[in-house]
Amino acid sequence: MVCLTRFAAAAISTITALTMSAAAVAAPGSASADTAPAPVLEPVFTATVLLGESLGVGDTPRGGRSLVRITGGHFEGPAVRGSVLPGGWDWQLRAAGDCTMLHADYMLRTDDGAVVNVVNDARLCPDASGKPGPIYSTPVFEAPLGRNAWLNGGAYVARIDVSPDKAKPAVIIAVYRAR
Repeated sequence: MVCLTRFAAAAISTITALTMSAAAVAAPGSASADTAPAPVLEPVFTATVLLGESLGVGDTPRGGRSLVRITGGHFEGPAVRGSVLPGGWDWQLRAAGDCTMLHADYMLRTDDGAVVNVVNDARLCPDASGKPGPIYSTPVFEAPLGRNAWLNGGAYVARIDVSPDKAKPAVIIAVYRAR
């Protein structure tokens, strides 16, 4: 019990010190907050992700669920390009307030053969007039070590637009890295 108590006290002391340091750095009006540059978005790639049929799962305690298959596609950017592999999915939740939460999990194959996992979360809510607003997401990448390992770090944001081609349902995803 004494060992646990000392460990807990040390952990609390460390957390308190880190919290106070972070608060001092991020405090409005502090020199650091005033001089810190705003993030700049750097294009990573634009993907066309082909979509299959939507499977209505039904109502759950969290809202109405559906599943949309990802059937393929392609992507290209300044430092990476390749194809979207079939077999991924977009697990959707229509929540109260007419917002839909999107949780997609799929794989990319780069032109050099690396397979990269993408987990992309987004929220689609209507604007004040009731029309769908823009869709922004936060993709996270898991790339193998090597040429594309740079995808594993950093903060990413994406804009998702529905393709105008009704014959081939797809979304266009423009991915950016914050610098």
